[in-house]
Amino acid sequence: MKKTTLLIAMLLATGCKDNQSATVSEKPTEAAPATQADIPSIHRQLACLPKSAAFVAAHRGTSKKANLAENSGSSLKKLIKEGIMFAEIDVAGLSDGTHILFHDGVWDEKSTGKGTVASTSWGKAQNFLLKDTDGDFSADRPIKLDDVLALSKDQLYLEVDFKSSAKYKTVIQMIRDADMSDQVILISYNIKQARRLAKLAPEMMLSVGAKSEGDIADLKSAGVKLENMAVWLGKGPYDQGYIAYLDENSIPVLAWPRERDRKKSWGPATVAVTDYALQKKPIEGLSRSDKVNYETCLNK
Repeated sequence: MKKTTLLIAMLLATGCKDNQSATVSEKPTEAAPATQADIPSIHRQLACLPKSAAFVAAHRGTSKKANLAENSGSSLKKLIKEGIMFAEIDVAGLSDGTHILFHDGVWDEKSTGKGTVASTSWGKAQNFLLKDTDGDFSADRPIKLDDVLALSKDQLYLEVDFKSSAKYKTVIQMIRDADMSDQVILISYNIKQARRLAKLAPEMMLSVGAKSEGDIADLKSAGVKLENMAVWLGKGPYDQGYIAYLDENSIPVLAWPRERDRKKSWGPATVAVTDYALQKKPIEGLSRSDKVNYETCLNK
């Protein structure tokens, strides 16, 4: 696994969405120049990205055609080694309160396990083998969320998708205990969920589904801080007028552009999700002329 210093060096070598701030509910801190023990907060990282570029995010924490299981320790380690900085992960809760990474509600399709994930104890789940994205068995077993947080600390930004079995309060406290509050985006799918997450984790960024300025206003009324919003726009099409509004308000865009349209999406998207992260550069669309500004912004 590469050291974090190498990760950041690679970042800067490859080359600010302007005016986003890093406001949190606790004492705000200015990110120092990145070191092995200190990478930029997710607010700063997203704010410093040039408009023409987009971070690559690994869907389900993996990359297809790489013989890796989704939501697995081996896959996350590979992403870190290759310099990918963003991973979307799925968090599920087990019957004994243990939280792990797993997407499906049942074990059958993606592992050697059988039955419902939520009714399984960790003592049983840790014996299952995960299948890779080609359907073949891997050497990976389910991984606990606390181990994922320890692995990702100062190395990987996480988009956290709560499965129905996950307990919001437990997961949020685990993130705080791991000192990872400024390295995550919590995913919400509706205003009710966004309101609850904003109340439980006022210092963390939220992915919100907002298709219009009116939706943004509704989210603000629901208690979601403007500076903590990241708008999910999916596969598009992307309305340029709305994109301009989001840019003016320093709201980053999370998108999942179609492979044939990825180059067109580097401008609208701040973070572009993909199933093929290891076949991409960690940052897409980053020109050489933007490198100096990007480095300067990160090190302010």
